[in-house]
Amino acid sequence: MAASKVTTPTGIKAAEKKFNERFSKMFGEGSLVDTSAKEVYEVIPTGSITLDRALGVGGWVIGRISELYGQDGIGKTTLALYAVAEAQKKYPKHKVGWIDMEGTLDLTWAAMHGVELGPRFIVYTPESAEDVADAQKEMIRSGLFIFIVVDSIGAMIPESEKEKDADEVVMARQAQIVTRMLKIAGPECRKHGVALLVINQLRANLTGFGKATKTGGGWLLRYCTTHKVELKRTDTKYTASVQGISDQEVGHQIRANVERNKVAPPHKRAVFSLFHTYSSKYGNPGIDRVDEAVTVGIAMHVIQKGKGSWYVAPITGEPVNGAAKLIEAVRAEPKALEWIRSQVLAATASEVLDPEEADTDPIDETGEAKEGDEGSAKKAPAKKAAAKKSPAQISGGSGLFAGVEKPEGGG
Repeated sequence: MAASKVTTPTGIKAAEKKFNERFSKMFGEGSLVDTSAKEVYEVIPTGSITLDRALGVGGWVIGRISELYGQDGIGKTTLALYAVAEAQKKYPKHKVGWIDMEGTLDLTWAAMHGVELGPRFIVYTPESAEDVADAQKEMIRSGLFIFIVVDSIGAMIPESEKEKDADEVVMARQAQIVTRMLKIAGPECRKHGVALLVINQLRANLTGFGKATKTGGGWLLRYCTTHKVELKRTDTKYTASVQGISDQEVGHQIRANVERNKVAPPHKRAVFSLFHTYSSKYGNPGIDRVDEAVTVGIAMHVIQKGKGSWYVAPITGEPVNGAAKLIEAVRAEPKALEWIRSQVLAATASEVLDPEEADTDPIDETGEAKEGDEGSAKKAPAKKAAAKKSPAQISGGSGLFAGVEKPEGGG
């Protein structure tokens, strides 16, 4: 095959200019990707800092499609509502859409988890799978939405199934609609800057091959999603006294497995607790975000640790003895939680851009902190928040790991 005849620098420059002009005219300005620029992902936090960290970039990526699936009643909808609240906080000029195919969205529960009800939270309850596909397309193309949730793939019923008798079989119609819906959504989400989260369910795998369960919606979900996250219950359950009745189950621990990740290393795990009932022991329903942030903050050395069980409380700089007291200190200082979160996510982003140090991750594949020498863990690159000095802070150590002496009279 003959090589291109454009060989001189002047000829190459003229050809490049002509190509760029024609390409932009045909496909739109900015269609060509500048591969010399370092890609930075805009994300919507999931609401769980451990899951944000497991995803590698800090949340659901804007311009991409993500899938969240798991057992019934595990907390898929609640986790999605946390992301809605985060999207509303981060992008106050945009709307968030919720396509409620199941027709079970509880607005009181949504508000309890931080969702701002009103014109910025648009809920649509469709009647068929075709309505879901059309509504999603219109929401994305409107340019008004930053985040859209489809709840759920498993509940989508095609018009052809609705009109058939109960004993008549309609083969693969749902998968066909979902495939068409996602084929359209992929490029439209990139074009309009929308994060699409689809919730899915587990169903029995009747083929006899592979796992006993699988997700619905067809094979395209395997290829077009940037993130695929499975939620599973662990053996840990939380009980407390509720309205005078003891030993009532009020929550459970969740393990989130990142099965697919196209923007960071996959197969990471996150472990967090979700409470569905208020109790004086554990507090309000939802994710215990303070406990979660403190656990990750200690593991990543974002929170300064002194000798023994002593820590330095974020923002205030006060010395506290024990993780339980540290959690209480963070609860008492509203800015501390956001500070820890920002430091953890900054460190996470740095690790994605610096793969040579990926093996220094202080959290192992089970989501628990590794044991061993603190100094071997990766340090957070972000600057420490200004903390007032206290007698407990002494010279020595290195930066974030400077020692903390136990004050006189301490417990």
